[in-house]
Amino acid sequence: MKIREIAIDLLATAPLSWVLTALGRSRLAAGALNQASHPRGVFRSFDEAWRVAKRFGYAGHDHPDYFRNQIRFTTGLRASDYAVLYWLSQLARESLKVLDFGGNIGNIYYSYSDYLRRCAAETEWVVFDLPAAIDHGRRLAAERGERKLRFTYSLADLDGEYIILVSSAFHYWEKSVGEFIAQFAGPPQHILVNRIPVQERESSFFTVQHRKTYAHPCRVWNSTELIANFADAGYDLVDRWSAPELRIRMPLFPTYTVEAYSGFYFRRRSLANTAAISPDRGVA
Repeated sequence: MKIREIAIDLLATAPLSWVLTALGRSRLAAGALNQASHPRGVFRSFDEAWRVAKRFGYAGHDHPDYFRNQIRFTTGLRASDYAVLYWLSQLARESLKVLDFGGNIGNIYYSYSDYLRRCAAETEWVVFDLPAAIDHGRRLAAERGERKLRFTYSLADLDGEYIILVSSAFHYWEKSVGEFIAQFAGPPQHILVNRIPVQERESSFFTVQHRKTYAHPCRVWNSTELIANFADAGYDLVDRWSAPELRIRMPLFPTYTVEAYSGFYFRRRSLANTAAISPDRGVA
């Protein structure tokens, strides 16, 4: 561990956490804390966070190491996947149509494939992401002989009604919730947002996630703000669950730390009284 990281961990110990919290309320002091914690700071916009990420080295979601890292998520389920599979099984009829928005190389499909057969007789799974991710995903599918997984560069290519799944990706969406929904041909009836960093104590903010070779900014939503934004766009919260496999540690900004990511199921309001959904799970 580097000396700088050791110093940050010492500053972040419990006796000093209240001091750091007080300093974080001051714009001047917060700027100094951002410099000390680079690149894991608290920023006011994606633009500001992108500027910091670019100082780190390679900034973006299309570094080859990023795709190689996703390979390890093509097998096995993580804790928060079970809630998603539950709702897919409840929403499925004879067939299941899923748009995996920001689905990278299709890793979610591979980890779910053995379970999707239990949800419906037929599954159509389409991944939409950046062109570099689509290219990697198609090569991997060809190598594995996977024919049921489809990739698209454009949402205009989609025909029909899809359940929207956004797993480990919605916090990278840089526009509003309304603009997210408006990009589809029609408002989706069901949106599952899994593995998104949210917290309750502070307003929504932006920070930078980084690995050894790349970095990218993300939005950490205040959960109340996120739910309100979907409500304004015409969606009700049906369910919420924890995604304990992921967290965001903010040593010099203790009240901004996300101890566990979350998942949400939003349903278009016009369906609120008509959808035949099992009542076994409520809003958690």
